[in-house]
Order: sequence, then structure tokens, then C-alpha cells
Amino acid sequence: MPQKDVTTLQDRLDDLIRIAKSNERKQLNFQQYELSLLNSSGLEPLLKLILEEHKHRFQLTAVTLMLHDPEYEFQRLLESLTETEQWHKHLLFTESVKRLEQFFSLRRIPRLTSFSPHQHQQLFPAYNELGSVALLPLIRQNQLIGSLNLGSRNPNRFQSNIGTQFLQHLAAVVSACIENARLHEEVKLVGLRDPLTGINNRRFFDQRIMEEFSRANRNTTPLSCLFVDLDYFKRINDNHGHQTGDQVLKQVAQLLNDSLRQGDVLARYGGEEFVVLLADATSSVAADIAERMRKTVAETHFTSSTGKTLQVTLSVGVSTVGPGSKMTVKRLLQSADQAVYGAKLSGRNQVKISAEV
Repeated sequence: MPQKDVTTLQDRLDDLIRIAKSNERKQLNFQQYELSLLNSSGLEPLLKLILEEHKHRFQLTAVTLMLHDPEYEFQRLLESLTETEQWHKHLLFTESVKRLEQFFSLRRIPRLTSFSPHQHQQLFPAYNELGSVALLPLIRQNQLIGSLNLGSRNPNRFQSNIGTQFLQHLAAVVSACIENARLHEEVKLVGLRDPLTGINNRRFFDQRIMEEFSRANRNTTPLSCLFVDLDYFKRINDNHGHQTGDQVLKQVAQLLNDSLRQGDVLARYGGEEFVVLLADATSSVAADIAERMRKTVAETHFTSSTGKTLQVTLSVGVSTVGPGSKMTVKRLLQSADQAVYGAKLSGRNQVKISAEV
């Protein structure tokens, strides 16, 4: 064989080896990413992997996720997460499944195409200069639950029918992980909710107060705690029955919740007692909120199961830990508890502020 042909064959072989090694690296990269997705410990870490790591790992310009959320389930689950605000143009929601279906054929396979601002802007609201996009339908139990959207400035990165099988596999993995994470968060949430009133329970509160106490220390900001106790609640149960008592607790929980600022934490602490955590709230701010709660409940007409009108009042104790204070979490709670006890001794239906800071 002529030397020229040998050289040509050798060059071709070298090219094939380079391609094989490149494909091997890509396959390994994907396997590592897939394992990260499957091992993700919750909804927030999973979304971080999808929206941030995916972009860097696969050298993309944009990664967005649109989820079908007609009952606002996902959005409620995400309310307690800390990082979702920075994803507001990358984590998208729609109430209409038709809005998602318009991007896919009846076969529901990944769609690789040139970027069209007119067609694709709603999937990439923060980008208008992409070259090509890959739209991956997310399907669970034969239902379209969302779309994972990949964008590149390179117009040749995503071409029709190239890499479709690989992207189908990725879509299946992401779909399963999202559904599992959602179910996991819902189960966790059930364990942190009071089944009667629907608000947070004591277990949730005990977790949050440790977090907020540490944050207040780091940021040298005040943290206030309110203990809220319904006055003469036993009389309501004894005179009107437990059904009426349960209804009063539900209604009071809603009234208290409506009186709070966004980010404040309300929980049922036990029986007829509620507890409130007010981040970055001085004693005077906390007292104003407590008084607003007390007044709202006192002015509300409650109705028994037999149609009788009831008056319900609250006693509220306020305790605040200020910047540089030596007060512990335990002492903050004890001070609020002692303050509400003082409010009851003083005649009930009032707010008492602890002298400790």
C-alpha cells in the first residue's frame, strides 16, 4: 500500500479514536450528572442541579424549566425554599397544559430547532439572542408535567434528529426526579403541618426558631416571639362542644395568619396555644403586631355549631432578643410564655411585653 494511503488511513483512525474518546468523556459526564440527579436529597438541590449545574456542565447558554402547575402545588412547596427568587426567569409555571403541548408533536419527543424569539421567548424570558434550542417534554404516567429547555448561542448545537435518543433519556430521568422530589416534599410538609388548622406545627416551629435565631445573631438583628393563648377556651368546648371548639381554632389560625407580615412564622404550639416568630422585629414592632392580632380576634363574631354567636379573645406574650443579647432560644420562649401568663393574670384579652432583652 502506498505511503500516502497509509498516512490517510492513519489520520482517519486517529480521528475515529478522538471521536470515540470524546464520546466516552461525554457519556461519563452525563452518567455523573444523572447520578447527581438521582441522588438529589430534595426539591431545592434538584432544581439547583437542573437550572445551574446543567448549564455549566454541558456548556449551555440557557437552561429553563416550565412546570404544569394548575393547582399551585409546586409554587406552594417552593414558598419555604431560599434560592427560588433568583430563578424567577428560569423556573416557570403554567396553569394550562396546552401552553406546553404547543411546543411538541403528538409523539412528545424532544424538539431540536433554531431559536425563534416569537415562538420561544416564553420559555426563555431572559434570553433573546440564542442560536438553537432543545425542548424536552417531561412526562409522568403519560401526562405532560413540564418542559426542560436548553439553549445555546451556537446555531448548530441543536439540530433536528441529532442526539434525540440521548435527550429522551435525560428527559425521562429529570421527569422521574422532579416527581419524586415533589412527593418527598409533600410528605415532609404533612409531617410539619397541624392537621386541624392547616398551619405549621410545633415540630416545624422548633426547626425554624433555631434557624432564625442563628440568622439574627449573624446579622445582628432583633428577633421576637409571641405566645398567643385563647382565653377561656375550655368553656367553649364544654358549653358548645368540641366541633365548635375546632372551628374556632381554625378560624383564629386564619385570622392570625392574615395579620402577619410575609416571612413571619405562625405555628400551633399545642391545644389552644399558638406561637409566632417575627424576624427583624423590635419589641415595639412585635407589640404592634400582637395588638393587631388581639383586636382582630376580639372584633370577630364566631358562631357555634347551633348558630349562637361567640366572642373569643386572646392573651399575648411578647419576648424579644436584641443584637448582642446573651438570651438563648430556650430563654426567649420562656420569656414569651411568662409574659402571656402575666397577661392572663392581669385580666386576659391583652398584650404583655417581657422586660428581658
